[in-house]
Amino acid sequence: MANELNQQRIIDEFLRCFRKLLMDPKLASELVRIAKEYINEPNAYQRIAEEVSSQTTLKIPEEHTEADRMFIKLLMDVVKGDALLY
Repeated sequence: MANELNQQRIIDEFLRCFRKLLMDPKLASELVRIAKEYINEPNAYQRIAEEVSSQTTLKIPEEHTEADRMFIKLLMDVVKGDALLY
């Protein structure tokens, strides 16, 4: 039961994020720009999370939820995958 509630919470967090992405067409490019800027730093994960919170309408709390961690990892994977195309 607790696992199902946690999974639903993660899904709800992702849905809120995707709604923001769909409502603000500039947001996706801003997220990718931030990730590209910090992806090669030793503390890339933390820097990306901080910059996303400070520079966009997406707010990632200091204590990252599972959904936050998954989102930042996905963003980093997108940037890494994009780099492999060129």
